[in-house]
Amino acid sequence: MKNVFVSSAAAVLLVALPLQAFEMFDIDINKRIDRNKALIQQYKEAVSKLEKENKYMLDQKAKHPELYVKKPLFENLKDKYIYRIKLNGAKSEALNFMIKDNIVTLSMNMKREEKNDYGYFYNSQYFSSSYAIAEDVQQEKITHKIEGDYFTIEMPKK
Repeated sequence: MKNVFVSSAAAVLLVALPLQAFEMFDIDINKRIDRNKALIQQYKEAVSKLEKENKYMLDQKAKHPELYVKKPLFENLKDKYIYRIKLNGAKSEALNFMIKDNIVTLSMNMKREEKNDYGYFYNSQYFSSSYAIAEDVQQEKITHKIEGDYFTIEMPKK
């Protein structure tokens, strides 16, 4: 009798466990479809934001094309050295240029406030760059100027 009971219990478990396991993998297709729809909507919103950001950047590039022209930052020509520092939209009045002890120093202290469709922005930056003057440079003839979005330092050779 005991063996029959054990055998019956084992048979019930053997039949019930696969059915129960099968139910664990039963997927509610409607929930899955709803989840996919939500993800599709989320991605559409993200794509829309990226498209707006690209439009804004293209508008800025169209307004100020000189800010996006690439030039070499250093040139060693026959008659002079040329150093260029990208200003990234800095105003010339924020620049400080100095020659002292055979070193050329350019520094900027920029503060910028901007309000647009995306919000209000306040930005403060400080930049400093120094270059040693080579021995073959005529220090008294060093010149500097702003070309588009670059601060250019020309150091004539002796």
